[in-house]
Amino acid sequence: MDRLDGKQILMIVGQKNYNEEEFDYLFQRLESEGADVFVASNQLEQALGRLEGSVTPDEAIEEVDPAEYDALVLIGGYAARLFLWDDEKTHQLVRKANDLNKLIAAISTAPVVLANAGILKGRKATVFPDYDATLSLQENGAKFIYEDVVVDENIITCNHTRYKEQFAEAIIKYLSKTHEKTSESLQES
Repeated sequence: MDRLDGKQILMIVGQKNYNEEEFDYLFQRLESEGADVFVASNQLEQALGRLEGSVTPDEAIEEVDPAEYDALVLIGGYAARLFLWDDEKTHQLVRKANDLNKLIAAISTAPVVLANAGILKGRKATVFPDYDATLSLQENGAKFIYEDVVVDENIITCNHTRYKEQFAEAIIKYLSKTHEKTSESLQES
């Protein structure tokens, strides 16, 4: 049995210039563990990567019901800065998911979305080592930690594409634990 059987994961990408290396690796890795992986973006039209990749979103961000997913995974790159950092619809989605105690994971520049949504106040987090990105975390009350991957309760952040494997493993480990708890409670019933 795969570690993420039955888990529903929503990956969020900005409309143009998302980081394909992060997206492709995480999508394939999470699917290979048994998760059902879906994609959302600002619009339903094809989202374009920074190189030559593209993906057709399953949902527009404004239409997402976070209760339908076990986790949100936000992909970085210039797209996060341009299309997600200050997008109120994305902020609302992230806040709702956090209120439901869903796993929220963000890599490279994407943790700024979480900070701007207001869910990192008093929480440990990391982000791509860029002045604007680190400043955004600090100004929004996050406890910025310069580490590759930081886990603080239901929030996982990663500061660079080169640590995508560790980031994926942290997501899988977190969701596997919630899977085990669900399986145990079903067996007890």
